[in-house]
Amino acid sequence: MFPRHRIGATLAAAALTVLVGCGSGSDAGRDGAGDPSGGPDAAPGAAPGAAPGAASAAKATSAFNSAKELARQVGSLELRITTKCMVAQGFTVHPPDPVAMPDADGADGPEGRVSPTSEQAAQRGYGAAPDTGSGQPENSLQEPPGPWRDLPEGEKQRYALAKNGDPDQLVSYETGEGKFSSPSGGCIGETRKKLYGDMPKYLRLMWLTDNGMRHEAGRQAEQSDAFLKAVGSWSSCMEKAGYPGLKSPTDAVKKVKDYYGGKDAGKNLDAAAVETGRKKEIAQAKADAKCADTSKYDVFWRTANQRALSALYVKNEADLVAYQEILTEAQKKAQKMLES
Repeated sequence: MFPRHRIGATLAAAALTVLVGCGSGSDAGRDGAGDPSGGPDAAPGAAPGAAPGAASAAKATSAFNSAKELARQVGSLELRITTKCMVAQGFTVHPPDPVAMPDADGADGPEGRVSPTSEQAAQRGYGAAPDTGSGQPENSLQEPPGPWRDLPEGEKQRYALAKNGDPDQLVSYETGEGKFSSPSGGCIGETRKKLYGDMPKYLRLMWLTDNGMRHEAGRQAEQSDAFLKAVGSWSSCMEKAGYPGLKSPTDAVKKVKDYYGGKDAGKNLDAAAVETGRKKEIAQAKADAKCADTSKYDVFWRTANQRALSALYVKNEADLVAYQEILTEAQKKAQKMLES
């Protein structure tokens, strides 16, 4: 029901890329309150009211959190080793460090919420209005000024080949949603093989920890009765506001394109036409925000998502521990490589 990012990405940056799917959580799982006695499984020192199974959930969640923190630390070391490798090959100018991707619960709004907030709706609607000035979309990515941007394209290509190796030579893990790949050659490929050893296994565990469980929890949350009922309430609210036929908040986002020419949104539109579309977009966004606040579908999604995540952490605890072990060894190897 919620949109998800297309899979099929390559870990080409030295810092480990984290792929984030929409409708998937990023926080550690938390068990809800249950039997005031704490139950037979209650963890030592657990708060009164911890549900049976809380000890298992807490242990698995700890493994998840430890793996994520280790991955962050090792990723930073890997980046330094890769840069050291490139310097050894004579490269003195390097591209800017990759920008970290935000968690699902990012600046645009609460996790699980597709609808804009009331403030966002009033200010920019869904942010879909096409640009009629420079022709560059608002979120277009441009290299920042500096030595790297000034390098000739041929030199940048030579740098990329030394760093990533042959682009056709990749090591991959089939996720079930697409391929998750990493260079097998170049400074990145050689560094990762030295740090992690069995790359297919490493990619599998990395995918599971960073994306697999989150995606599955998101799917389960979208199928929960409470969430579906709340989305139904949202749909009824939107119909009363003059927007019939919208079955989910994602439909509302898609509908906005109609205000700017449908599939060819933004093409051959003058400023007046864009302004007319923008007014319609903001009006719909305001209704969407109000209906989202009333139905609280995102709150129900987060509750169901968190419950699913806790269960998935327990189910995959052995893999989380295995991932921790790989990262712990990689950290030791990385420190030695940097000292040499």
